[in-house]
Amino acid sequence: MIVRSDPAKIAENFYCLGPAPVPSFLLDGDHPVMFEAGIYLFGKHYHDQIVRIMGERRPEFLFLTHVHFDHCGAAGYLKRRIPGLAIGASREGSEIVKKPSAVELITKLNRFGKDDAPAFEPFSVDRILEDGDEIRVSSGLTVRVVRTPGHTRDMTTYYIPELKAMIPSESVGVPGRGDYIMSEFLTDYDIYMNSLRRLATYEVDILVISHGLYYTGDEARSYIPRSIAATERFREWVERLLLESGGDQDAVLRAIKKEEYDVLEGEKQPEPAYLLNLKAKIGTVQRRMAAGASVAG
Repeated sequence: MIVRSDPAKIAENFYCLGPAPVPSFLLDGDHPVMFEAGIYLFGKHYHDQIVRIMGERRPEFLFLTHVHFDHCGAAGYLKRRIPGLAIGASREGSEIVKKPSAVELITKLNRFGKDDAPAFEPFSVDRILEDGDEIRVSSGLTVRVVRTPGHTRDMTTYYIPELKAMIPSESVGVPGRGDYIMSEFLTDYDIYMNSLRRLATYEVDILVISHGLYYTGDEARSYIPRSIAATERFREWVERLLLESGGDQDAVLRAIKKEEYDVLEGEKQPEPAYLLNLKAKIGTVQRRMAAGASVAG
């Protein structure tokens, strides 16, 4: 089953806080955990959903998959509104949010072109999450940390064994038009593929995608193998366009954007962010091709 991630109960004690394009998630229990912090604009929305579900209680942790603007945008807001909330992320993520240049970019992208809009509250990471860490939420309910770099250096997936639920963010790409899956290897293609193949070894009945959908049952189990195949096809497409254009990255960018982004209707990733990511992927493939040619030479 494929379900829009509007505010909803996904499973027992597991909720999507919405809105669909940039959701946050809540795993309730003795030590409740939030995952993802979306964008700053929806910070109040996430908080209101928490109040609706939990009443007077509040989450103890907010675990970030990575510190891109649309995954950590409301983290500082939520930390201010929820006393004692501890933010967890990878070691790399904890260092990135200390950099003025990163804070500046996150703030800029959270403004969505409105220069006078409140856009971001800087935050620090309270808990470094390492690969293999397990966090007890309740008796018989845990969160396992799985490091999955490739989309970014700091990318982290969260797995809930008792629910066979996975929160991988862009480690598994992003659903596009129809059955198309947009590959998201911004830093390294081969590392991204290794992370995908690692995630494919997990039993998954619920797969929570960060932008728009969550999958259950057969759709959840088939998604990661489909993403592996889609990523290989995308890399081959970029390689072909680079060869045909004589290595002109701008020409490749225009060709892919026309077929991958321009055809999308309704809500979609802001164009500046899409182009930033696409340029990174093209560069990743071009460097990989150059390294292969160097080895072959």
